Amino acid sequence: MSDLLQLLGKRIHDLRAARKWSQEEFAHVSGFHRTYVGQIERGEKNMSFDNLAKVADALGVTMSALLDGLENGIAANPKVPRAEASGRGVKDSVHRALEAQKLVRRLKLQHAEMNRTIVALENLPAKDSSRPTRGRMPK
Repeated sequence: MSDLLQLLGKRIHDLRAARKWSQEEFAHVSGFHRTYVGQIERGEKNMSFDNLAKVADALGVTMSALLDGLENGIAANPKVPRAEASGRGVKDSVHRALEAQKLVRRLKLQHAEMNRTIVALENLPAKDSSRPTRGRMPK
């Protein structure tokens, strides 16, 4: 593993932790999978330029601030913007977004099940009302 990737991973980890985000919360905010976030933070993944830009954007820092000093072995972190330093407002919005995603998944499952039920009902053979049904006598 490259020392630069490890330093970058540590910086990303520290910025995420400063916002009090779990890897899962950061993954949702940044659009990555949680395991990918872990690999980035451990310096195991060499990110593309696009992914680096997404990480910086999600953390609220510029790419230059995210990379500043890494080539000199400096692991100091750029300042977290004061409004987001506590992570409270952002964490609440992330929590609401996660809950909304859970509800959307649940509704999609219910919708799919409802569609399967409708198709099954539509495919039932039509009953002739003049013929008695099995086990019942006509009225």
